[in-house]
Amino acid sequence: MTGTTQPPADPPPVSLWELPERGARGPKPRHDRAAIAAAAVRIADADGLEGLTMRRVANELGMATMTLYNYLPTKDHLAQLVIDELAAEYVYPPGPPADQRAAVAGLARQAREIARRHPWLARLTQLPYPPGPNGLRYLDYFLGLLDGASLDTGAKLEVIALISGFATMYGALQGTLDQQGVTGGQHAAMHARAFARAAASGRYPNLATALATAGPARGEDAIFESSVMHLIEAARLAG
Repeated sequence: MTGTTQPPADPPPVSLWELPERGARGPKPRHDRAAIAAAAVRIADADGLEGLTMRRVANELGMATMTLYNYLPTKDHLAQLVIDELAAEYVYPPGPPADQRAAVAGLARQAREIARRHPWLARLTQLPYPPGPNGLRYLDYFLGLLDGASLDTGAKLEVIALISGFATMYGALQGTLDQQGVTGGQHAAMHARAFARAAASGRYPNLATALATAGPARGEDAIFESSVMHLIEAARLAG
């Protein structure tokens, strides 16, 4: 029986962080990754991800588009750079926190506020780009907060993904509403009316029962805090 020859597998893509920031030869570059990242964030804040193109970034920096490709070979590399730029907005305490649970909640609040300032971040992080130095610092700090939890490494990474992902999603939603001039109360009221109509129809008995026993209405900040606490407790960090 003759075996078949398999075509060679495509090599994995090279992340930005595996590439040198500048070549060893030639004239000194006029710009660096920090300047490119700052320009890209300004563009995305103004026009969203639709406006974030290599051409726009190059124009912002006064260079030809092809010159920008010498710094960032692909648009995926630009995305990696921008994500890491926003990860630099986290602020960490100078020493180990006294209360790890409170520190996790504080980190989640920071993630929410970063996404609220940059609502487009939630879409950009839908692809699992490899972390840069600022992202690795965030991961390292968060892992330190989970040091006393009875979880293996994989479970700890899942907790980080759950809490970070929820906080980023929540903040991006708030930021989008801010841009549209819609308050959290107005958004909640719209959902309440939709739920009430659905419950009154008789087609959703479980929803009707839940609404009949619902507690007092809560604001968006209270909902966020409660949700984060549930995630923390589910991760067995409440002790």
